[in-house]
Amino acid sequence: MAVFAAVLIGCWLAAIALTPVTIRFAHRYGLLDYPTERKAHKKAVPVIGGFAVFLSMVTGLALVAPFFPVIRELAWGYGSLGVLALGAVLMNALGLWDDLYDMYWHHKLVGQLAIGALTWFLGFQAGPVELPFGFELTDAAPISFLITVAWIVVISNAFNLIDGMDGLSAGVALITVLTVFLLANQYGATVSVVATLALAGALAGFLRFNLPPARLFLGDAGALSIGYLVAVLSLASYQKAPTAVALIVPLVVVGLPVLDIVVAVIRRGLSHLSAQGAKGLSVRELISAVTRADRGHLHHLLLRNGFSVSASLVILYLVCIALASVGFQTRGVDSEFRFALFGGLIASGYACVRVLERRALRLEADAARAAEAASPELAQARNRAAG
Repeated sequence: MAVFAAVLIGCWLAAIALTPVTIRFAHRYGLLDYPTERKAHKKAVPVIGGFAVFLSMVTGLALVAPFFPVIRELAWGYGSLGVLALGAVLMNALGLWDDLYDMYWHHKLVGQLAIGALTWFLGFQAGPVELPFGFELTDAAPISFLITVAWIVVISNAFNLIDGMDGLSAGVALITVLTVFLLANQYGATVSVVATLALAGALAGFLRFNLPPARLFLGDAGALSIGYLVAVLSLASYQKAPTAVALIVPLVVVGLPVLDIVVAVIRRGLSHLSAQGAKGLSVRELISAVTRADRGHLHHLLLRNGFSVSASLVILYLVCIALASVGFQTRGVDSEFRFALFGGLIASGYACVRVLERRALRLEADAARAAEAASPELAQARNRAAG
């Protein structure tokens, strides 16, 4: 318990001290996210929050390591804290390049695949994966490699996609890693135990500056690197489990970002096919449709339905806590039930999104009609544009 408390508090204090330094550094060197028509903030905000979180983790662990030999033993080697740090640094660098220069999505994907592959080669690998009805995927190297890399890429991007509201991605990550800590501690995954507590402490300190109105954004660098750490740690929490890895459990634990990305892909794909019909079956067009940014993510829909940023944040935190609790409680149930539960969550999430989307469109149409009624010139301009 002393190690747990020291790591958590040490990284939290490091974040409290280092985040303001990071903010000043970003302002000095112009590492800022400037306001545009598509963005809600009204002034330039530092965009290197991911580095503040990472530096807080490293600094906090370095401060407590002299007093706890177990942390020093986990620092280097195969599947170590050092491997996690390397992956997080590379993901931070990739995301920062995207923040500054707007990379093409396929170039960014190649970088993520390379980082996922390196992580697998350095010791964080999926074991045999449990399937329904008593089946399982083998832990043979090719299968383990594909599952590990796909898991890292999907979870990293899921956290990046929900980073559209102050405090959302960091808060969801905090709730998730605390749940992953419970899983890792149950199975004796020591590296995951230490790293989840370090990340939780750093995120808790960082959130003080990231809650609305945010003084510092995670940026792609921060969201991708935090998603990377959550992905690897949730996977590693099961590496010492006595049976096949039940990936559905961490999948539900990481439920909110996963639910958001899966529902977004389904929604965009179905909308594209509905609009294009048989012509929309082109693989290239379908990929373009499901990867195109829109305002249909859960946090967007809550805002479009009239909820404030703070209220939306509370709602999404509660959803995340509920999903994490459900995921943790299902670790001992039959695989068929877990897969059915996950399918039910996806179906329920899709239904909720459609309801919120229809209501948002109705509210926006009512607001447009009210604006036209209050301004005859606006109505005339709209009619001229339509004609």
